[in-house]
Amino acid sequence: MLPALGSRFPLLLASIFGGTVVLSVFVFVAWHSGPRPAFPRVSSSAFSNVGHSKSPQSFAAAVSYLFSELKTPVDEPAIDDGTGKKKALRLPNEPRFREPLGKKILILDLDTRPLESTEDYNKGTFDWRTLEHVPAGVFEHYVYAQVHGYDYKFIQAPNFQDRHATWIKPSALANEINNYKFIVFLDADAAFRWLHVPIEWMLNYWKIQPEHSLTMALDPWDEKEPQCNSDRFNRTYTNTGFIVAQNNEHTMQILKDWHECPDDTKYPGCSQWKKPRFHEQSAFGEYVRYDYEQYIKELPCAEANGFPGVEVSHCQGQFIRHYWFDKWRVKEDFRENIMQAFTMKIQQIFAEDNGTVIHKTGKNVIHA
Repeated sequence: MLPALGSRFPLLLASIFGGTVVLSVFVFVAWHSGPRPAFPRVSSSAFSNVGHSKSPQSFAAAVSYLFSELKTPVDEPAIDDGTGKKKALRLPNEPRFREPLGKKILILDLDTRPLESTEDYNKGTFDWRTLEHVPAGVFEHYVYAQVHGYDYKFIQAPNFQDRHATWIKPSALANEINNYKFIVFLDADAAFRWLHVPIEWMLNYWKIQPEHSLTMALDPWDEKEPQCNSDRFNRTYTNTGFIVAQNNEHTMQILKDWHECPDDTKYPGCSQWKKPRFHEQSAFGEYVRYDYEQYIKELPCAEANGFPGVEVSHCQGQFIRHYWFDKWRVKEDFRENIMQAFTMKIQQIFAEDNGTVIHKTGKNVIHA
C-alpha cells in the first residue's frame, strides 16, 4: 500500500458502547417516548429478554430501534456526502433495488484466530478504551448487519500450511455464496462509513448488475510510483479488503480458480503469491481477473478504499473505509456512528417532550 498522506489524529478515549449500554438506552427511550405514530413500534415480546446477556435477538431489536430514524431507504434518490453538501450523492434514475434484501445478504468476517477481546470479556475485564482494532472492526460489521436485518457470520478458519492466512477468502466465499444473493466481506481494518446507509443503496449507486460476480475497489495509484500496487501489465490492483460477491452462474468458478491459483493448476507461476505481498490480492490481480473481465466490477479507490487524509487517488473512503495504516481509527468510525444514533434518540426525548423531562417554572423563586 502507498503511505497515507496527511496529519494523524489522536484517538479520543471518551466513548461508550456495549450490548448492555445500547439495551439500557432502548429502555430509557422507550420509557420516555410519547405514543407518536411516526415512530416504529416493536412488540414487547421482542424485548422480553432485554436484560439477558445471551439474547442476540433482543440486541438486534434494540439496535434496529436506535437507528430507526436514521436508516436510508434502499432507493432514496439522494443522500448527503458527509461534508455538508446536502443530497450530493445521487442514485441513477432506475435503481435496481427498490426493497431491502434482508437475510438474502450476508455480512462476513473471516479470521484464523479468535477475537482477543473474548478472553478479556471472559475475565470480566472488557474495556472499550483498550479494545484493539480487530474486534472493533468486527463489532462494527456485526452492528451494521443488525441495523439492516442482514445475516452475519464470523468464520474462524484453519490456517494453511503453505500459504498466508489471507488465502482463506476465496474458499470461505465459495462455501457461503449458494446460500445468499450477496455476500459482503470486509477486512477487520475496514469499516462502513455510515451504519445507516444500506448496502442495497450502495449497489444501486455503483450500478451493480446481475452479471457482476465480484465487486472490489481499486488500490491507490501514484504516477510517481507507478509500479506500486500494479500488476505485471502496469494495471492497478483491486483491493480484497472489501468484496461484494453476487450469486450468479459465474461466481463459483471464479472463486474456485482463485482458490486454486497458488497450486499452479490453471495459472502457472501463481504459486509465487503464496506468501509474498499481497498474497491472494496479487494473485487475483495478476491472473484471475483477466479471465473474467466482464464479471468483475472495479470501483474507484475514492469510494470504497482508503480513509481521510489519503491524497493519492483521493482514496478517502466515501462509503467504505479501509485503514491500511492508523488501524485504530476503525474505532473512531464505530464510535461516531453509534453516538449519532444514541444522541439522536436523546435529542428526540427533549424535542418532543411530553411533560416528563422538561418542567417549566413560572418564577425564579424558592417555594416554601
